[in-house]
Amino acid sequence: MAEDECSDLPPLSGTDGAGAASQTGQPPEIEGYAVSGPLGEGGMGTVWRAVQQSTRREVALKVLGRVGFGSEKARVRFEREVEIASRLEHPHIARIYDSGLCHGLYYYAMELVDGLPLDAYVGQNRLAQEQILELVRAACRAVEHAHRRGVIHRDLKPSNILVAADGQPHILDFGLAKTFLEQDAAAALSITGEVVGTPAFMSPEQAAGEAGQIDTRSDVYSLGVMLYRVLTGTSPHNLDGTRYDVLRRIAEEDARRPRDAAPDLDAELEAILLKALARDPDGRYASAGELADDIDNYLKGEPLSARRPTTLYFLRKRLRKYRGRVAAAAGLLAILAGVAAWSYVSVSDERSRALLARDEARQEAAKARAVTDFLNEMIGFAAPAGTSGRPVSVRDVLDRAAGQVEAKFSTQPLLAAEIRHNLGAGYAALEDYDAASVQFSSALDLKQRLLGRAATETLATMHSLANALRLQNKTREAERLHAQVLETRRAVLGADHPDTLRSMSDLARALVDQEKHDAGLALHQEAVGRARRALGEDHPDTLALEANLADILWHVGRKTEAERLYRNVLERRRRTQGGEHADTVSAMNDLAGALWGLGRRDEAASLYEQVAAIRQRVLGADSPLVVASVAALGRALAESGRHEDAESVRRTELRLREGISTRGLTETLAAMNELANELYWQGKYADAEELHADVLRICRQILGEEHPLVLVSKSNLANDLYAQGRSTEAERLQREVLEIRRRTLGDEHPDTLLTLLHLANALFDQGKYAEAELLDRQVAEANRRRLGDRAPETRRALADLRSTLEAQGKLTEAEAILKAQEAHPRGPPPGEGEGRSPEAAATRKARN
Repeated sequence: MAEDECSDLPPLSGTDGAGAASQTGQPPEIEGYAVSGPLGEGGMGTVWRAVQQSTRREVALKVLGRVGFGSEKARVRFEREVEIASRLEHPHIARIYDSGLCHGLYYYAMELVDGLPLDAYVGQNRLAQEQILELVRAACRAVEHAHRRGVIHRDLKPSNILVAADGQPHILDFGLAKTFLEQDAAAALSITGEVVGTPAFMSPEQAAGEAGQIDTRSDVYSLGVMLYRVLTGTSPHNLDGTRYDVLRRIAEEDARRPRDAAPDLDAELEAILLKALARDPDGRYASAGELADDIDNYLKGEPLSARRPTTLYFLRKRLRKYRGRVAAAAGLLAILAGVAAWSYVSVSDERSRALLARDEARQEAAKARAVTDFLNEMIGFAAPAGTSGRPVSVRDVLDRAAGQVEAKFSTQPLLAAEIRHNLGAGYAALEDYDAASVQFSSALDLKQRLLGRAATETLATMHSLANALRLQNKTREAERLHAQVLETRRAVLGADHPDTLRSMSDLARALVDQEKHDAGLALHQEAVGRARRALGEDHPDTLALEANLADILWHVGRKTEAERLYRNVLERRRRTQGGEHADTVSAMNDLAGALWGLGRRDEAASLYEQVAAIRQRVLGADSPLVVASVAALGRALAESGRHEDAESVRRTELRLREGISTRGLTETLAAMNELANELYWQGKYADAEELHADVLRICRQILGEEHPLVLVSKSNLANDLYAQGRSTEAERLQREVLEIRRRTLGDEHPDTLLTLLHLANALFDQGKYAEAELLDRQVAEANRRRLGDRAPETRRALADLRSTLEAQGKLTEAEAILKAQEAHPRGPPPGEGEGRSPEAAATRKARN
């Protein structure tokens, strides 16, 4: 074969136009290859399926086209593609076998990949999220190999990443690639002078035509776009309009937040995508390898480089290492959902922090390492070897950490402040607001001194402290701090910033808590209006503010309006976030609570049942949210009169509470009390007595004689005895309860009046009618003054008084009471929480 007919690819400078390819559509004639049919057509030629006759292997044969590409530039590009691809040897990069010039046609033969483009493969095989991440990670490793050999692909897109039948990706088409040494800006432009690459997958610097700025981070951006699309189902940019419009948007606008497109997406995956898609290359991963490393970190549950290294973040990640063998670690993991509501230095700030200077980023990393070491030590304390085998509660770990912060970080006060802030969040999640306030206050003092009053971190801690104070019923102080935070955030962040809107919402709550209903409602309605305009009606932050507005409407007595808003929020969350998203389930729970409070018990029970099922499926049985949902379901079933079902649910609740820390013992005892109540309602008085007695004994030991739960337990035990005809014993216990409630609550407190009715029942049963009459009159008159003649509580007391009068033969007065009750129609049903326990209901059963 003569060299001018068919040869290895020669130097291309000075060649004539003989290298033009045929456009007849017929397979090209390349010596040594049997060409069968086309595989595809690209910007620089056509790819054919062929068999290399010397090896009998199938190959993809790329042939440079003849029309329009017979120029020196086209041939140089083709030669460069062959040279670049030939230097890459990786299992996920298509290999070059051969290249040359034959009958005026430039060609090269490469590995044939029978597969689908990456996006088509994901869709056709319905890959799970983990499988998608593993696939993209493998592609990133292949691109990393190219980067390490000085090659930038510049045209990464799904059609250039084919996935074979075995699920392995293969990078193709290095026709637009360049090496690190190529600095000629002309190399960044296509033959027609257009910006190189495929617009939908271009980096901002490519879209802007900034050839000198294109480097490995440009490939990272393209990989990020592909990952974004397969995870969310949409593009990070609006691709409507002309090519110029699309390029301008990519160059000038930030990528759309992934969770706006896919609300169910994990926050950590969003962080990875946002880092890969940072508009400024300095904000991105430096290479495809770093992106692959973070995907690997996510899959392994390790900390991400994409996340700002806060104490809370590393706490969550480090504790996952100990799940299943350290009780305290498991408990801390359980409270992290609550912590998130308190810690405002989180991934939600990524957008505003994406352009951190590199020196600041290094400082953050060093700080994170110090935090990690400290947390490792605290978690090590929780491990069996560090505690002599005794059980360690979440509270123990927090207390130990709080006691050592000052000594450990005496020379790093800002780091100490961050740790104290997050310890405060931990205590708040345990509902220990006193301890939370101590930590928040210490953190605030340090941050104000070191960062100033207007710093974002300072305001975050002040906001958290205000919330803790509000939950301690220190509402005036909470209002003052919330107002200060709101004023500063308006000035620093703007009136429509999400943090500003959150401050408006929480200040409104503090106002409503102080009965400043009009001011609180107006402020919160303003926050909702701003959120709708700035963020959109279906934005998660807008929906959260509307849910808070429903809470306020309920608090001020506009309950029907609140129920409508709860329902509307639920419908929109289902539509935009999906049926099992945490926010959707929370909205279901809110609506269920409203229905229960409105007396629509069956509807409430149905919703609570759905909430409990979803949370158990998604979160696992050991989540506090699951326990709370099961407890709420038990209450709703009891109110619906489904006491056997309620008993079963209460037993489930107690099983879920097994092994809970001492901090949760009160809730466990309350659950035991509720189970005993269900036994009572089914007429299982002896069983109820046994369980109520156990609850009372334990409550006395840990809570003291005057704790409300002790008094409720004692009263319920008395009613168990009364129901079994043991009225003398019941009388003794009710007198003990009455003495404490009169002294601590007053003569006309609802609980005191309820105890008087219980005592009257016991006296009536023993034939002590005169004494019972005296107590019945006291309760009836007090309820008349408090609530009016039509109130259920008043009518109940009058019915008992009528029974006592009839028992003594005082029929005239008894008849007068009966006629008066008939003249006044029954009022509304008892308010939320009434009529549930034997304590609240024994009077109704006793003398009817």
